[in-house]
Amino acid sequence: MSQVNTDECFLLHQRPYGETSIISEVFTKNNGKISLIAKGAKKPKSKFFGYLVPFYKLSITYSGRSELKTLTNIDRDLSDFNNTLSKKSYSLLYINELLIRLLPKDASHLELFNLYDNFLEEVSSRKDIEIVLRHFELDLLDMLGYGLDYDNDIDNNNPIMANASYKFISEKGFKESDNAGLLGEHIINIKERNLDKVPRKSLKEITTKAIRFCLDGKELTSREIFKSIKK
Repeated sequence: MSQVNTDECFLLHQRPYGETSIISEVFTKNNGKISLIAKGAKKPKSKFFGYLVPFYKLSITYSGRSELKTLTNIDRDLSDFNNTLSKKSYSLLYINELLIRLLPKDASHLELFNLYDNFLEEVSSRKDIEIVLRHFELDLLDMLGYGLDYDNDIDNNNPIMANASYKFISEKGFKESDNAGLLGEHIINIKERNLDKVPRKSLKEITTKAIRFCLDGKELTSREIFKSIKK
């Protein structure tokens, strides 16, 4: 008999399977990223119809021992559901794509699950989506083992000096450079997560380079979409 599991999750991605079913990539609280098949989910009379939506915590029950599990039940709170895509929604899609690319399958990561949960709450309550995104990116890098060294420069291992200037080398860290626009005080503020005190252009450049390195230089589809809607 297949083991039945009950868990909380967030939908990261889904695709059609056959004429009536859906395969979903979800990030669960207890078992990390897993794949689920929702049989018949595209049928209007299905108990899954309209319930598989991103950016909302879902309560699910599933079974199966193979890599592809079978969804057996799902529930969520629809009270504040809004399906209208906006620039904020595309930013959320970007985060989902990051998790799809970087998270290993079937590996529990409760700390990251809670980070994502808190991130969604921050997005819904704060207007400054850019700062919220930068916080998430930096914390994600730390949790996945790609965190930056904010304490020492990469040439001589000297302590970062507040009044010195630096440039960021994605695969290494911060390099002291007379012609760079990033000050040591900015690096210290990033370490302490005082992101409002860091020039936004520099901050975004750092996280973009660091994440691109983690992705082996591959571009994210959601980034390209976001660039197009900003024009």
